Amino acid sequence: MKDLFLILLFAGIAWLVWRAFTGKSTPSAPITELPPKEEKEARHLRNTLQFAKDQHRVLSRKQREQDAWQRRFGAARAAELDQLDGLEFEEFLAGLFRAQGYTAELTPTSGDYGADLILSKDGQRIAVQAKRYVGSVGVGAVQEALSGMAYYNCQAAWVIATGAFTANALELAEKSGVKMIGRSEIGNLMAQHAAKTNNG
Repeated sequence: MKDLFLILLFAGIAWLVWRAFTGKSTPSAPITELPPKEEKEARHLRNTLQFAKDQHRVLSRKQREQDAWQRRFGAARAAELDQLDGLEFEEFLAGLFRAQGYTAELTPTSGDYGADLILSKDGQRIAVQAKRYVGSVGVGAVQEALSGMAYYNCQAAWVIATGAFTANALELAEKSGVKMIGRSEIGNLMAQHAAKTNNG
């Protein structure tokens, strides 16, 4: 991704420089019109360079975040998730889904309106209720996910849990369209990420 961005950046700069030089070398316009044109092209070039710098800064920050996540959680196994507290589990999920191509935003730790995490991909926003439980997750988690979906203007709601789900929670999720992701699915995502990391 970095390489593609750098190639596009340098191609854009080369095109702008070429435009600036070819514009100056054609004497078709009167001398009085050149300074405004030069100023416009210079301003355009400055804006393009600033945009490239800003994008590089954003991409660098995201890469640092993903590298930190990889160092902390990259080698973890599903069974080790039980050692995390609630906030650490949310941070783990954010990084795991970023590695799957989602953007992930943690909501405030208090007053989250039912969503611990907001995922976005392909124009769809997903409210996630994360439960790092050893026991069974009940109906309340599904209700919280639905509440978070409404509050954060999302198109979908998920409950992701390390524990099992009660029959009532599964029934409500099926009727309300909430996706339930349990320990085995988390393990599959972790395995996919590990395979991608080892092959990449």
